[in-house]
Amino acid sequence: MFRTGYCRQLEKMARRDAPLRPASFYSLAALIRHPEEGLILFDTGYSAHFFRETSRLPYLLYRWAVPVVFRKEEALAEQLKALGISPGEIRHIFLSHFHGDHIGGVRDFPEASILCSREAYDHIREMRGLRAVRNGFVPGLLPPDFDKRVQFIEDKERFPFRERYGVFDPVFDCFGDGSLLAVRLSGHAPGQYGLFFVDEERGPTLLCADATWSLEALRRQVEPHPLTFAVMGGRREFRRSFLQLTEFHRLNPSVRIFPSHCPEAAALAEGVKG
Repeated sequence: MFRTGYCRQLEKMARRDAPLRPASFYSLAALIRHPEEGLILFDTGYSAHFFRETSRLPYLLYRWAVPVVFRKEEALAEQLKALGISPGEIRHIFLSHFHGDHIGGVRDFPEASILCSREAYDHIREMRGLRAVRNGFVPGLLPPDFDKRVQFIEDKERFPFRERYGVFDPVFDCFGDGSLLAVRLSGHAPGQYGLFFVDEERGPTLLCADATWSLEALRRQVEPHPLTFAVMGGRREFRRSFLQLTEFHRLNPSVRIFPSHCPEAAALAEGVKG
């Protein structure tokens, strides 16, 4: 896991019973090493591209609404280079959804195939201007050859996940070997997906993106503040995914769950800290 900068917002927006005070919400990305498929990224966080694309109206409104703190060395590509990994070594990028804090670094990995939800992409692909900002999307963050590089999760084989773990359907097998499973967690954004896999050293793991913003909220089953739903795909669908996630956690307490903006997850992240 890597920190790639953070935004400043009221803690209460992420958990409605939290104090009304400013908090830092780190944007996390993950590097996964697959024995056959090589190096895979889960999301890409912020990068310099984000600041260039949001330097003028209307996309500047994104930064005004959610102030971002970022240093160039926090870009995921830079952190990987520090570990001896070049951008060209990244084989695949799994995008959980298309908000700017998750797709900000995609352009830094021009040789990677991109795996995402068709539902999510269809939702934003024609969006521009204020409508895009309203949906947390900055079109210029996607590379011009995106359509040539993309593969859709929904085209993969379905996996009988609920039969084994008691919750979640549909779930798709990304590579046909059961190693990386895309779990539908729509709500925060239409067509949002998380990624489930078994880490050989640390056991089963679920990267749940923004299905919750903290493990504390998950443990206590506390939803975000009602105002937060103004920038989400839908309150009803968010609640459905959130309740499924809490049930999954109850039934499978040994599974490590990583929300993309959780302070506990950020504390475990590698790379640049500040």
